[in-house]
Amino acid sequence: MKNIFKDIRKSIKTELIKKKRSGIFTLSIIFGVIVPLVSLIFQIIAQIKGIRRPLGIPVNFYLEKITINLNPFCSVFLPLLMVYSASKIAQIDHKNKGWHLMETLPTTKFSVYFSKYSILLTSNLIAIVFFLFFTIIFGFVESLIFEIPSDKILSFPFIAFIEIGFRLFLVSLCISAIQYGLSVLISSFIWPIIIGFMTMLIPSLLMEYNIFLNWLPYQFLRQIAVYPTGSDFGYWFTYSELLSVLYTIVALYVGFNWYRFKVFLNAFLTSKKRFFKSIGVVGISVIAIWYTLKPKTSNIHDKTIIQGTISSDKNIHNVYIFDGTVGDTLAKIPVIDQQFKYQFSENIAPDNYTIQFDNYARKLLFFGERDSLNLSFKLFKTKQSLEVKGTRAAENIQKNNYRIYNGLSDYLENNLYIDDADFYMREIYMDWQYHMSKINNIRTVDNIIPKNDYIARRTKLTSLFFLNYWNSFKKKREALYPDKIYVVNNQMKKLEESVSLKDETLLSDSSYLKYILEFTIKEDLREVSQNQKYFSAIEKMESGLFKDRLLFRQLNKSLYESTEVTVRDSLMQQYLTSITKDSYKKLLQKKYKNYNRLSKGVRAPDFIAYDADGKNYTLDSFKGKLVLIDCWASWCGPCKKEDPYFKRKSLVYNNKPIQFISMNSDRKKKDWLVDINGKGKSILQLRPQDLKKFKEAFAVNSIPRFILIDAEGNLLNSKFVRPSSNVFDELLNINFK
Repeated sequence: MKNIFKDIRKSIKTELIKKKRSGIFTLSIIFGVIVPLVSLIFQIIAQIKGIRRPLGIPVNFYLEKITINLNPFCSVFLPLLMVYSASKIAQIDHKNKGWHLMETLPTTKFSVYFSKYSILLTSNLIAIVFFLFFTIIFGFVESLIFEIPSDKILSFPFIAFIEIGFRLFLVSLCISAIQYGLSVLISSFIWPIIIGFMTMLIPSLLMEYNIFLNWLPYQFLRQIAVYPTGSDFGYWFTYSELLSVLYTIVALYVGFNWYRFKVFLNAFLTSKKRFFKSIGVVGISVIAIWYTLKPKTSNIHDKTIIQGTISSDKNIHNVYIFDGTVGDTLAKIPVIDQQFKYQFSENIAPDNYTIQFDNYARKLLFFGERDSLNLSFKLFKTKQSLEVKGTRAAENIQKNNYRIYNGLSDYLENNLYIDDADFYMREIYMDWQYHMSKINNIRTVDNIIPKNDYIARRTKLTSLFFLNYWNSFKKKREALYPDKIYVVNNQMKKLEESVSLKDETLLSDSSYLKYILEFTIKEDLREVSQNQKYFSAIEKMESGLFKDRLLFRQLNKSLYESTEVTVRDSLMQQYLTSITKDSYKKLLQKKYKNYNRLSKGVRAPDFIAYDADGKNYTLDSFKGKLVLIDCWASWCGPCKKEDPYFKRKSLVYNNKPIQFISMNSDRKKKDWLVDINGKGKSILQLRPQDLKKFKEAFAVNSIPRFILIDAEGNLLNSKFVRPSSNVFDELLNINFK
């Protein structure tokens, strides 16, 4: 063993002499420094141009820098360095016939092969160290030159940087071993580079077709860029880095023996001993790789628990969990010392549930019986984030809760190609299959995939999305070309059969309800309102939970949309008794009373509010004028989007008998005063004396919310359209006498 290390040291010294003029280490330094340097230059340009990002969630300044820099470093510069260096190191001896010359020296082939590999790893290490070091240095320089925003934390995350460097080096072991093996076996300088470069491009090219090769070594570097903080379980490395080590063993074993015996057959097949040894090494490695690549699912918990922490510049007192189907409150969880925890005693079906943090934010959560979720919610200014760990981490990765965008909606809206049924069948089927494949790519950084119940739900909802497109096409086709016959192909039949009409697990999804109702009334040719057709179809269904949920959603929707008390009374008398579940009845009665309290023509609740100078106003202060109230807060992103529209409308109606009011709902008065500083006088800026009482009186559960009151102080619409709406002017103008 001592002789082996002695030979390797000698070989390394020899290699260092040969590499002096190769420029490999110099290139490593350049590739390590270039990304942090370019990042600093862009930041200087942004500062000179006065580009400022809005304040948001506090993040570590240096971690943010490394996160930004990792993407180009891992995608381009580090893999390019490894590809070039491996070819360059091998080519020096290919060119000068050094490989044959070294075999005449008193040294082993093992030391020759691995000394060159060591030089290659040294090159990688130099690039990684310089990359991390200059990210820190240039970040520090930036903090000295410019004022760092208050949402940036300047403490140095030493351990996090060491972990990132460690993960980068582990992956570099694998890629370098593969590229080095190719470069030794292929005497050409350019071909190993071309092969390596093409392999670099494969992940990006395949992602366009939604193909994710999580076993491909070059994909591992991208994983580090996407997940710089590493494992959700706090490990120093993820399954990608473990795969890198396993691949390294195989690549070095195969590469060295192939080099040692020159011919593949001699290296692995001619000798029984070598054959069985190779089978053993490669076989064990392949089994280990297979096991590591095999997706995992989270283990179930013995209880159903929701717990977490809150980090915010607002005082959040309660967290609510709402049922996804009927919106019933399942849990009200007090927040104590920025933490909350709740254990469900009742059975919880796997479904989407709504979690609400006071009135600040709502998010969807997927969980069910015997799940344990650990949440981390952050809200600062208008920026918010929710990180989910636990038994449903994969199901609740926020980037996977995407909306499906499809160009077919434009075709249908503009009645394009309606005469070409084959076009729609082809496009719908292709897009359906594409989005179905996306579901199978959902996984966490630790290779944990969603459980079967979630996969089944997402599969059905994706099918439903495209089924609704197909049904829309059929309606338009029948209306525009009633005499033109077309044959439905097997692919569309497969799509139509993919969604059941009696799936209780989908009742929390509004698109599924719409699909069921549309299907049930397609034979109803009566000249009555669509809602009447819906109710008639639901009434004919067999009694049970499915009917109860469907009737609840339809009745609640009709109550909400009705503006007259008499209409609501009629709906309740006619359909409430058809619901068998008592909790649904009680919830509807509660909603019914709340809707009636804020119906058109009812006296609007009075309030006392004050302006920035402390002057008090009541509803009577505006008697003789229409009053349009905008309920908003400084942290509310959608409110900010509506603000310029609201201001524009206040100027348009400046000569009309109407008062535009912005009613603030920030918990802290200071936030309100800062936000309204410098705003014009066309809108009256007010804040309720009793914020809780105002919200309860007008049932303000979400913002922005617009309330229209007539000149006598009676409600015209407690949920008026937003000023950005195309029908805002039309609906407002009908109220002027």
